[in-house]
Amino acid sequence: MSTNKNPHSDGENLIPDDETKTKDPPQHEEDEGSTIADLFHVLGIKKKGSISSFISKEELESPPLNNDEAVDLSDSTEQPSELVSDDNAVHCKSEHSDETYTKNLPDISYTYESQLDNKGEAPLKKNKTLKKVVFTLLLAMCIVLARFAPLLFEPKPPSPDVVGSYNGKYITTEQLQAFIVLEQAREREHIICPTHGYDHSKCTPDEECESHPIDSFEGYQSMVTRLAVEQMIQEWADEKGITQREDVQHNMKDILNNVTVEQYVARLHDENITAESIPIWEIQQYYEENQDTYIGKPLSEVEDDIRKILAMKKDEDFFPQYIEELKKTAGLQVNFDILKVTEPTNDEILSYYETNVTDYQTKDTAKYSEILINNDDSMNSATDAVRKIRSGESFENIAASFSKDGISSMKTLVKGTGDAALESLLWKMNIGDISDPITNADGSASIVMLTEINKAGVKPFDSVKSEIRNILLTKNMEAEYTLRKSEMLFSIHSRRYTLGEFYTEFKELSEIYQLEFSSFETKKQLVEQMIAQELLLEQSSDKSSNEQEDHSYEEMKIQYLAQILHQDEVDEKLTEPTEEEIRDFYEKNKKDLIIPASVQLNLIWISQGENAEKKEQAFQKAKEALSAINNGMSFAEAAKQYSEDPSADYGGQLQGDLYKEYLVPPLAEAAFSLEINKVSDILEYSDGYFILQVRSRTEEQMQSYDQVAEGIKSHLSEQQHVQLEMNMEKTMLENANFTIYNKTIRRLIKENNDNI
Repeated sequence: MSTNKNPHSDGENLIPDDETKTKDPPQHEEDEGSTIADLFHVLGIKKKGSISSFISKEELESPPLNNDEAVDLSDSTEQPSELVSDDNAVHCKSEHSDETYTKNLPDISYTYESQLDNKGEAPLKKNKTLKKVVFTLLLAMCIVLARFAPLLFEPKPPSPDVVGSYNGKYITTEQLQAFIVLEQAREREHIICPTHGYDHSKCTPDEECESHPIDSFEGYQSMVTRLAVEQMIQEWADEKGITQREDVQHNMKDILNNVTVEQYVARLHDENITAESIPIWEIQQYYEENQDTYIGKPLSEVEDDIRKILAMKKDEDFFPQYIEELKKTAGLQVNFDILKVTEPTNDEILSYYETNVTDYQTKDTAKYSEILINNDDSMNSATDAVRKIRSGESFENIAASFSKDGISSMKTLVKGTGDAALESLLWKMNIGDISDPITNADGSASIVMLTEINKAGVKPFDSVKSEIRNILLTKNMEAEYTLRKSEMLFSIHSRRYTLGEFYTEFKELSEIYQLEFSSFETKKQLVEQMIAQELLLEQSSDKSSNEQEDHSYEEMKIQYLAQILHQDEVDEKLTEPTEEEIRDFYEKNKKDLIIPASVQLNLIWISQGENAEKKEQAFQKAKEALSAINNGMSFAEAAKQYSEDPSADYGGQLQGDLYKEYLVPPLAEAAFSLEINKVSDILEYSDGYFILQVRSRTEEQMQSYDQVAEGIKSHLSEQQHVQLEMNMEKTMLENANFTIYNKTIRRLIKENNDNI
């Protein structure tokens, strides 16, 4: 390709010569147009190729247009066969088609005579307007490409209904939709309907409450991933033979039985025990029998509360009676005596003690009471506290005045396991001695009183006799139950349940529960529970299960298999957080470990009525209550007489610590400005009048490292566990070549929106 330079353009603009005009335009495949063609169409480019390449040198010499600027045609590489200019439009006819099309161009004028050089040639000026347009188009193309490029390269679904795949297996839109329904994902996201409250059966699809986060791009992606993970866990368990293990099959059977019984009991409860099912005559009778509780309150006002009380009472009585009725028709036979185990003798217990005496050796230990002081001037406060104790005030009274919790704490220290300075101090003290103030690493101060010293030695026989008895009893139970494992414990409708089956269930209990149910009488209670479960299972088998209940079992099964997977892939990789990690977390998060200031309140509340129709009467009642308190009546008595809050039965006491940020502003301001035992003025808020009394107050306190170290350790362990689980799931998905087909998700969302 040869070019002619324009002497007025510093060599920048190039005009195509005749050689260029002889070239054929490039060929374009017909199917190239899907995404790219659509993109060009959006940008207003209706044909591929450069417009400047359609204008030849001869055509530039046609009469000028109405603009002072010249056109830069330097990048021209293509041309069509024909081109005719009409105002600001260029009509092109392609050599490869009879199609004629029009391309709108910016308003461009060509100067001709005024730009002739001394050789009679017509150089072109830069067309700044055209360059700006081209630059803008290119910029727009870049932005659109940047936004839509991922769409060009995203995986193409193998068929329109496939939304995900892994290991060559497909997840379809039908499977996804069914999974969302079974998981009740939409129901869990339901907001309260402004019109129908919680009764969403009356809502129409276009109402705000029927919009669910699950019906979104991210929501569907999450559910596809979850469905794939569950299927992978099941396949992993089958491949490893996990589901064929006897212990796993037994546990999965227990899971099924427990879920079945829970669902059946829930169904019985819904059918037989509801507040609405309580007859009005029972409510009337209860109301009359408990007039002291409902003084001044009409039946209509307390009817709902009474219904709930009677429903709860009916709930307590219904199932024991129901089980007894089932027993009568079950042909039940029970042999409780088979549970008895030979008791170890005193000689056997003593012999075990003497044989294993090294297990009962003890180290030096010290027991002491500690007052922990943590304020802006801890050491001076501690010095003052020690002075008062040594002047005759009791240790507990000083703890109430100075300790951050208002009490002292009892602690035990094994020699060689605690702080060296504290150990050195304790073992130099006598019983009842009070220490000087001790400065702790976090800036708090402690005062300790030694209460007991135990020298190293051996635990006396009498102190461990009961412990040894349980050890020997467990050994006897193992031997005797194994020997008699095939003997019948009970039967229902001729179906035998053996001692071996009972012992299998017993061993699955935690050590604490095994100890709790180790006696003959408590084992009988366990057998009664097994009998009740079997009777309920029999009854539930007569009731057809639904798809949701079947899915609940599958979910429990997957969760159990996931636990086994986590034990193999996660739990073994867990490491204990180091002391350095725990202390580093403490230092970085001190502001989040502050216990905020709190109060304990007594309250009197008097209602103004739903629409403030009783406002004047309520105010007069509040004035009477406050006057009675000011004239000597205790707050508790005034609350019982005047308050309409449920706390009135307890003298107006609100239980627990109340933090400022959890109280409404008017009440918080009053509560945190009152002195202890002082009573507030009448406060109005919302639909009632309040009178407050502060029982106690705790100032904002920074927790010491020792106080929170165990909690931080647990938190760091949980964080590590969660991270390992996430890594395991990520690796599992990557190894399975898990793919989500976003194109299918977008289509699914569009179809759902179109159906609304």
